[in-house]
Amino acid sequence: MKRLTLFLLLALYLSLQVSAQVRFGVDAGMNLTHFKSSSDHQAQKIGGMGAGFQIGGTVDYEFKRHWMLMSGASFMQTQSNMEMSYSMLPRFPDAKIKLNHIVIPLKVGYNIQVSRKLSLIPSIGIYGSYNFSAGKCPLDINYPSDGKENIKHVKWNPMKGYSYEIPIINSPGSTQKVELGALRHWTYGGIAGLKAVISKHYTVSFQYYETIKQIQSQCSIRDYGYQLSVGYIF
Repeated sequence: MKRLTLFLLLALYLSLQVSAQVRFGVDAGMNLTHFKSSSDHQAQKIGGMGAGFQIGGTVDYEFKRHWMLMSGASFMQTQSNMEMSYSMLPRFPDAKIKLNHIVIPLKVGYNIQVSRKLSLIPSIGIYGSYNFSAGKCPLDINYPSDGKENIKHVKWNPMKGYSYEIPIINSPGSTQKVELGALRHWTYGGIAGLKAVISKHYTVSFQYYETIKQIQSQCSIRDYGYQLSVGYIF
């Protein structure tokens, strides 16, 4: 009985020590996002970075000597515009891409105590993202008519892609299918940032992220962007 009691007391002590090092928080903010392609013949940026938002929770564990393991989960919405090519032609001169994401990062950080009320935590790591539809988006396509190229305005769902038929020149009655491939649901990438903790509870965070896995293979595009968030640690 004494051994069981000692074991339970030891387990309680250790759990309290661990919980004392784990801190949970919430944060929210805005992001600026765009896409990049490994080939300008396949896709090019249209305009500047699109603005979006994110909201989520954080969990940080601090080891001895100020090293930290940082994670959490957040909901993020992003948007931007791209010119997409098909068979070396800009069949989709302006495609808006608006997406929702569930993002889970895993980062290593280091807590630098600047003063009694301010600490800075630089961090670097990886993240996984589940991407899903944020609704239909505007899409411009080069649509041939009477031997001329005309712009047609339609709607598309980036997570489902888009396709249409065009007539084949010198082959009356024959058509060719033109497709804009759907974006992937699962991607992963790298992330780096800096978090300021004020009075042990209030936070301001800035992060840069970029996917490693292409979000769409047809045009070889990957998303990247910046996040600015404010939050509270309990």
